[in-house]
Amino acid sequence: MLITLRQGLLALSINLILVGGAHANDPFAELDQEVNQLSADHTDEFNLWYAEHIREFNAWQMANLAEWDKQNKASMTSWGDTKTPSQDTIVIYDQTQQARTVVDLASGDVTISYKLHENAAENPDKSAMINQIIEDNTELFETVGLVKHVEPASAQEIEVTEVAIKQAELDTVKQAIKAQTERQMSQLDIYVEQDTVIADEQQKAQIIAAEKKAMIANENQRIARAEQEFRQTQSAFKQTPMKLVSYQVRIPETAVSNRANRYMPYITQESEKHEIPVPLVLAIMHTESHFNPKAKSHVPAYGLMQIVPTSAGHDVNKLYRGKNKPMRASELYDPKTNIETGAAYLSILQDRYLRGIKDPKSSMYSVIAAYNTGSGNVAKAFGERSVRAAVKKINTMTSKQVYQQLITNLPYEETRNYLKKVNKQVQNYQQPPSYSMI
Repeated sequence: MLITLRQGLLALSINLILVGGAHANDPFAELDQEVNQLSADHTDEFNLWYAEHIREFNAWQMANLAEWDKQNKASMTSWGDTKTPSQDTIVIYDQTQQARTVVDLASGDVTISYKLHENAAENPDKSAMINQIIEDNTELFETVGLVKHVEPASAQEIEVTEVAIKQAELDTVKQAIKAQTERQMSQLDIYVEQDTVIADEQQKAQIIAAEKKAMIANENQRIARAEQEFRQTQSAFKQTPMKLVSYQVRIPETAVSNRANRYMPYITQESEKHEIPVPLVLAIMHTESHFNPKAKSHVPAYGLMQIVPTSAGHDVNKLYRGKNKPMRASELYDPKTNIETGAAYLSILQDRYLRGIKDPKSSMYSVIAAYNTGSGNVAKAFGERSVRAAVKKINTMTSKQVYQQLITNLPYEETRNYLKKVNKQVQNYQQPPSYSMI
């Protein structure tokens, strides 16, 4: 019976989207009239279905976190650290898993490492080995703006160290897990907020509270496993020490601007189309991916503007493309499609979910926060359950007061930090020297 109800809801959703094709010139018209929202009797059967509907989304998030845990464990046991791929970090291994390149786009550091054999006679010349790794990753190095071989004169920069598992690595993992749980909750808030199914508010609140409780339980389990794995790895490295050869080099400061420059035609086009300031799009891309088109986070979010397929991607598909379905990762790795989607989502936030904010700066601050955590959590920062009520309150405040209210009261620390980072980058990209570099 639950399957029948689900099929009926999906069929109704598709029909409503098809009817919405007549509103192609005004993607918000149908949403404003609320004729594209689904409704159902609040029976026990519906409530069971809705709880499962939310659980499916949460299970999808947890599966991606489990994959991150596997990668983290592999890095810890093989290399004695916690270097895993993220939107800020590129990690490349050779085929034998004996050499690794880590590109930290946030810090601008590139570290090339390989494991030494116990038999010194089997170890290659250090400079030659590092140069071979660079050559094998030529495309990656060119993409991040770095092509540099090790000359004999600089060979002393190559270090040989015995790996020691430090407590700081475990602390880093625990902090990351806690931040991931916050992000998981934030994404659930966005998913529920944008969902087209109308559910009883009290029942919905109970279901969401139960899912967040499950997230906290999962966080505790993940931290306990990480602590156990850390102790086991520490013991293993003491019994069988490992030595690494490492070479570190800095990415030129101009590399970020050079990467951004590749996408300026798309950025300008989509900014004009959606009436979103170019500095805001640049600032979000810089903060989200450092202009790496293949960036992927644990959420998972993809590409230059870190689009989540099931929330922002789905919303843009529904409102702009007439498709009531999530986007695919392959689509979001395409720079043009990603920028188009990100700019369109900013437009949805500005002109639909947070419309009516009069001061341009207040609107921008609210949109930046909502891009990370949804408009519902923006409303909560102003002590309101309704976004409309929050907008009225925002319009009684100066932009400085709005910014401070958000920085102080947004529900998640990640979003508070995100607003600070993006706002700083907006100011940087508004300066003429920044544009001359791009």
